[in-house]
Amino acid sequence: MTISQAIAGVQADLTHAGVVSVSGVQHWTADQAARFDANVRALQCAQHTSDPVVAMIAGPVTMDLSGTFSQSGSFSVSASSALPVFGLQADASRTKGQTLNVPVQFVPLSALADAEAGREVGYAGELLGQNDAVRQTAAARIEADRIALTAYVELLITKYGSPCPSGSEHPFVGRHHTP
Repeated sequence: MTISQAIAGVQADLTHAGVVSVSGVQHWTADQAARFDANVRALQCAQHTSDPVVAMIAGPVTMDLSGTFSQSGSFSVSASSALPVFGLQADASRTKGQTLNVPVQFVPLSALADAEAGREVGYAGELLGQNDAVRQTAAARIEADRIALTAYVELLITKYGSPCPSGSEHPFVGRHHTP
């Protein structure tokens, strides 16, 4: 398995699992907003509450790949006075491994904006420790995203009152679309 195949596989798995980004809510496309809304609605219906517990990726996703291939063999031909002897021996071994580390945090939907802001602060790291205009800009962007996501989530929480559709809705699990 090549590295590009492994990365493509992880991306496909995350897409199939229905992973939706909550970063940059102010710049979401209509499709991103619709997928987030549908997943929140599915969680609300599955947990029978307007403020369900949400699983979020809380840090960097890391992947460790390893693999080995070895091959050995021998070939021999010998003859005796009675009849010729032909021998063939071969061994092949292939090992591959893949480890994916996904830090997951479980938070109530109402706390999702604060958890996401905390994750963004962690990524900003030393940038926020500076005392300059870059720090001010980064901090302002994180706070604006937190406020926007809080307002968006509050709207979804207040909309919960209508009845949930019957059927087995699986939140944040990929849906199969036929083109």
